[in-house]
Amino acid sequence: MNKKIMAASFLIAAGYAGLASAHTQSGALGSAASAAAATDVYAVTCSNDGSGAPAKLFLQVKDLAPVLAPIVGIQATKGTVASTQSIDTKDGDAIYSTGVYLSAGAGVYSLKVNKFASTVKGSETYTAQFHCQTAGGAHTGTTWVMTQNQ
Repeated sequence: MNKKIMAASFLIAAGYAGLASAHTQSGALGSAASAAAATDVYAVTCSNDGSGAPAKLFLQVKDLAPVLAPIVGIQATKGTVASTQSIDTKDGDAIYSTGVYLSAGAGVYSLKVNKFASTVKGSETYTAQFHCQTAGGAHTGTTWVMTQNQ
């Protein structure tokens, strides 16, 4: 019996490690009338974890069920520089939006996930995927914390 518990614990821990190394974050954008333009914000820090100096942040988003009128987009800023907004135009499928980059080196980026049509009410769920990368595209240090939850 103890071996089964240990095996289950190992599989659960391995699953969590896989999520962490994938640099994904799931969230929900509110459904209240005041949340029509809801935006979740994350502070993403790019650092050299031994893989090389960070040069850019890659980002994309997947709009999950329920399949409702508002679609979800993602954008990053650092200082006065902003990425192109990437929008998942097909709600509820298993495919991420087109990936975009913001090339602004090491430091803290502001990553925003929002409803693209701010006048449409309804709750939306999403999974954001992001990675700090070197100039050559190798993954490097990526940490994040949510700073706004709507």
